[in-house]
Amino acid sequence: MSTRAKLVVALVVVVGVIGMLVRTAVTHASTYYVTVNQFFQESPARQHDLTTISGEIIGSSINWNPTSGLLKFDVQDKTGGKTLPVVYHGAKPDDFTDNWPVIVTGTLQPDGSFLASKLLIKCPSKYEAQNQAANAAS
Repeated sequence: MSTRAKLVVALVVVVGVIGMLVRTAVTHASTYYVTVNQFFQESPARQHDLTTISGEIIGSSINWNPTSGLLKFDVQDKTGGKTLPVVYHGAKPDDFTDNWPVIVTGTLQPDGSFLASKLLIKCPSKYEAQNQAANAAS
């Protein structure tokens, strides 16, 4: 095989690898999540896949054990509807209170609870409005 042919083959391989890396990065960078109600509307088989769910914390359901790092709480849509019991092992976020938006990633367990491997508290939009007003005043 000539040097030119080897160079072309190497270039094709490099371009192919770069293309696969870009595709993988774009796929993982786009975060897609469903609401609690949408999650319950999915087929039962799909509910046991790794899923990211958005909802609001139901404050009266929060059960935090700092010794074991076990956090249990329920989430539901803003509009109400079904609630989803969530179990999370890890640190409890500081702003973990009633009606705060939360995003959890995990899987549905046989007992009906959602075992979250990731927990993200979203900043409520009311703070964004306050910050915009403060910035406009300065």
